Amino acid sequence: MASFAEQIREVRQRIADRRLAAEEAAEERRREVENKSAEIREIDAQLARTARRVFEISAAGPDGVREKMAELRRENEELLAERRAILEVLGYPGDYTEIRYTCPICQDTGYDGTKMCACMKRELTLEGFRASGIGRLIEKQSFENFSLDYYKASKEDYERMAQNFEAAKEFAENVPPQYGNLLMMGGTGLGKTHLSTAIARRVIERGYEVRYESVQNVIAAYEHDRFRSGRDAEDEQSRVYLDAELLILDDLGAEYVNSISLSALYHLINTRISQEKPTVINTNLMQRELQEKYSDRITSRLLGEYRVLSFYGMNVRYLKK
Repeated sequence: MASFAEQIREVRQRIADRRLAAEEAAEERRREVENKSAEIREIDAQLARTARRVFEISAAGPDGVREKMAELRRENEELLAERRAILEVLGYPGDYTEIRYTCPICQDTGYDGTKMCACMKRELTLEGFRASGIGRLIEKQSFENFSLDYYKASKEDYERMAQNFEAAKEFAENVPPQYGNLLMMGGTGLGKTHLSTAIARRVIERGYEVRYESVQNVIAAYEHDRFRSGRDAEDEQSRVYLDAELLILDDLGAEYVNSISLSALYHLINTRISQEKPTVINTNLMQRELQEKYSDRITSRLLGEYRVLSFYGMNVRYLKK
C-alpha cells in the first residue's frame, strides 16, 4: 500500500493536472471565438493590456491613483459586458471562454486559503480507499442498498438491526462535525462492513475526510514509525490515523496481540477520544471476548466512550448465495 506521503503527491499532481486541463480548454475556447469575431479579438487585446496600464498608473506617482484605477475598472467592466453580448449574438453562452474549474472553491489548487480544500480531502480519502482495496466497496455499498430483509427470520434480530441501521444513518449525517464513536460488534457476515462503508461514503459526500483501515495495517504503521529513525515527517505513517476527521477501523481482534500492538491501539484510541475525533470500530468479538483479549485501559474506553451496536442474525453472505 502506498504511504500517505505518496498519496498526497499523487493527489496534488492529479489536481494540478485538472487545473491545467481546465485552463487549456478555456484557452482553446477563447481561440475559437476570436477566430470568429474580430471585435472579440480587439476586446481581448485591450483587456490583456490591463496589467501594463496598472503599472503605468502606479509609476506615474500617487496623485489621482484611486480615480485612475476606478476608471480602469469601469472600462474593463464595460469591455467584458460588450464581450458577453457579442458571444451571445454568436450563439455562445456569455461565460463560454471562462475557466471551468472542477472545484470552484479552490479553483483546482487543493487549498482554500491556507486550509486544505474539501475536494482535496475527498481525493485523499478515495486514494487511500483505492490503495487499500476498499474503494470497490464504497462504489457498491450504501445505506440505499442495505437490506433488512435478511434479518426477518427473527423478529428480535430484525428490530435490533433496524435500530443499528438508523443509528448508523444518524451518525453519518452528523459526525463530524459532531463528536461520537461507534463500536460494531458481532459475527462475520452480519452487515458491519456494509454499514461502516455506507457511513464512510456519506461522510465523504458531506465533504469530510475519512480514513478506513484494518487494525493490522494501523499497527504496522505504528511499528514502521517506531523504527523509522531519522526519516522526514512525511514518512510518519501513523499520523494520518490520529488526524483523520473520521477514522474507521476494521477487524479489531484479528491482529496479533503483543505489547507493541496494545500500546499502539491504546495510544490511537485514547488520543482520538481526548481530542474528540470520531471513530468507528468493527469487531467480530463480543464484550466478554474483548475483555479477555485486551487490557482494561482499552476495553474501558471502548465500552465507555463508544456507542455499542450489537449485530445478530444469520451470515448474510450465505443467504445471498
